[in-house]
This record gives sequence, structure tokens and C-alpha cells, in this order.
Amino acid sequence: MPKYSGTIFINYRKDDSNWNALALYNELQKYFEEERLFKDFNAIQPGDDFVLSIQRALSKCDVLLVVMGRHWLDARNSNNVRRLDDPDDFVRIEIATALERGIQVIPVLFDNTPIPTPQQLPDNLKPLSRRQAIEINPNGFEDDVKRLAVAIKKVLCEEETIPPTPKSFKATETRGTNNPPLAKPDNNLVWAIITTLLCCLPLGIVSILHASKVDSLYHSGQYDLAKNESAKAKQWAIYAVIAGVVVYVLYFILIVLGSTFNSGY
Repeated sequence: MPKYSGTIFINYRKDDSNWNALALYNELQKYFEEERLFKDFNAIQPGDDFVLSIQRALSKCDVLLVVMGRHWLDARNSNNVRRLDDPDDFVRIEIATALERGIQVIPVLFDNTPIPTPQQLPDNLKPLSRRQAIEINPNGFEDDVKRLAVAIKKVLCEEETIPPTPKSFKATETRGTNNPPLAKPDNNLVWAIITTLLCCLPLGIVSILHASKVDSLYHSGQYDLAKNESAKAKQWAIYAVIAGVVVYVLYFILIVLGSTFNSGY
């Protein structure tokens, strides 16, 4: 992958799109070097000043991705005040700074979230409602992120590139034979995220950790390890579903027993 200098800043709200932002960050590494992607957990080191780190990153970034989920617009703080109405809200500050600088701001919509209207946004964020958004659908996650990567590369005046064939496959599969390169195993990341949100958080997180390793292992030529991590991601997602079903069944039984007990008095 050629070396470029443009930086991509991923803006998101943790209590709205934490896992969506993580999935997006991992998938974008197919198209951009990790050091060009700024997300707080990978770019801010222990002991760093959080505010200064954010300001430095914003001063250098060329594209800002605004990750929006179902609760992005109406998320509230402990005082029941909408976070976007707080002038000191970091998400608001990051977006407003990027808009003021005139850099490319791309809304990235998850969970069928609509782009906000100007009336729903504070004054310094109203231009965000006019920015062309890209929707990310779980059923077409990889293709949708690829469309986003192509759009970013156009902004950065870079040629669209396709992830290279893993090195070990070039040597063992294509030279002197007619065998095609081995297909990349499904990372099962979408299912990992869904089971984390809807079934069992601890088991779902384990699934996400395994899923996040698949692509990097595949593109480094470690096909067997990538396949193994893919299988583990699927396995832990299934465990999460089973655990979620068990919890829901037990909860239903307790409700029925409670109702029966109370009706006897």
C-alpha cells in the first residue's frame, strides 16, 4: 500500500456508537495505514492531555468522519441536558472545529439513522445537515465501508487501491499454477457487534476481539490464523446468542412464577 500523508479523524459518541466506530476503524485499515486513522483509543496514550491531543489531531486532519447512531442526536448528560446543546461537549467541539476549518466532514450513518435537520442542531453545527452522508448497513458492511474509503481517497486526491493479495499466497498459490488466491474468511464482525448489543455483552466483546484480527492476519499472508480467528469470532457470537436466549427464558419464567405466586393471594 503506498504511503500517503492525509489523516482521517473518526468522531463518535461512546454511549451511542462505540462498537460501530470500532468496527469502522478496523475495516478502514484495509484501505489506509493505521497511523492515518485517528480514534481516541488508538491515538491518545496514557498520561496524554486528552484535550490537547484532540486539538492537535484536528489541526492536522484532512477528513472528519461523524459516526451517527440512533441516539447521537438526543443523547443526554447526567443533568438530562442534551449533549449537543452543551458548548463544551467534545463531539460538538470536534465537528464545529472541522466545519470552521473547511475540511471535508462526512456523516457516517448507522442503524438507519437519518441526517439531522438544521433545526435539530446548534448554530455552529447547522452546516452538517447539508453534508452528503454515507449509510452503513450491517448486511453490506464491507461494501459500504469500501464506498466510504473510495470517497475519502477522492478527497485526498489518491488513487483507489485494492488490498494486495497476501504475500504467502503470491508465492504458493499463483506462481506456475492456475489456482486463484484463497478467499478471505468472513470476519463475522457484524454478527459479533449485533450479539454484543442484543444478547450478551461479555461474550460478544470476545467475539469482536477475534473478529478484529481476521483481516490483518489475512492481508499479512497468515491465512490459517485468519481462518482460525474467524471461526472463534463465530463461535463466541453463537455463545452470546445462547446466553442471551437463556437469560430471556429465565426472565420470562420468573415473571410467570411471580404472577402465579401473586395471584394466589
